[in-house]
Formats: sequence, C-alpha cells, structure tokens
Amino acid sequence: MFGLGFTEILIILVLALILLGPQKLPDVAKQLGRGLRDFRKATDDLKGQFEREMYAEDVKRTQPHVVAPPTAAAPVQAPPPAPAPPASADNVPGLDAALVEPPPAPPPAAPGAAPDAGPGKPA
Repeated sequence: MFGLGFTEILIILVLALILLGPQKLPDVAKQLGRGLRDFRKATDDLKGQFEREMYAEDVKRTQPHVVAPPTAAAPVQAPPPAPAPPASADNVPGLDAALVEPPPAPPPAAPGAAPDAGPGKPA
C-alpha cells in the first residue's frame, strides 16, 4: 500500500496515537476515511465521464451515415454493348504462338514389338 511496508505503517500509527491522543484519533480516522472515500468517488465519476465521452466519439465515428440513393422517375436503359473487334496478333498478345499447330505425335508402338532405338543408337 503506497509502497510502505508493515513497519513503516506501524510507526506512522504510533506517532499519530502519540500526537493526537486516544480521544481524537478515532475522529481523525473517520474524517480521513470519509476524505479518501469522497476522493475515490470523485475520481471514479471523472473516469466514468471520460470513458463515456470517449465511447460516444467512437460510436459517432463508427456509425455510417446512410443516405438513400437517388431514385429516377423512369428506369435508365444501358446502351447496347459494342461488338468485340476480331482477334488478331496485333490486339491479342500471344495469339500467334497459340495458333501454331503442335507437331504430330508418333504412332503408338505395336504390342510385343521392340521399342524403337532411334537414330544413332544400337538396336
């Protein structure tokens, strides 16, 4: 409590008893308790008010302002789409490579036949 150890608090209480006397010490303790309670209440009220104001700011920022979209008297029709231009190598990148025909695949080997050794390889 307030960074004081048990011995420091005990010394303060003994000094208060010596300085104030046994008749005034209970009254001073009551007044000190009331003062601390009032101080705590005031700080809690201030803290609560501060948090309410901060929360109200957050709520104001997060609430979207909904504005109704304008309504037209008659529906607006979109213009018909323009026809797409024909594809050519000028306007489609990589079209010339896509149009090249792949080389023909080799015919499948007959079952039971030896695999083709290929040119330059022993059979």
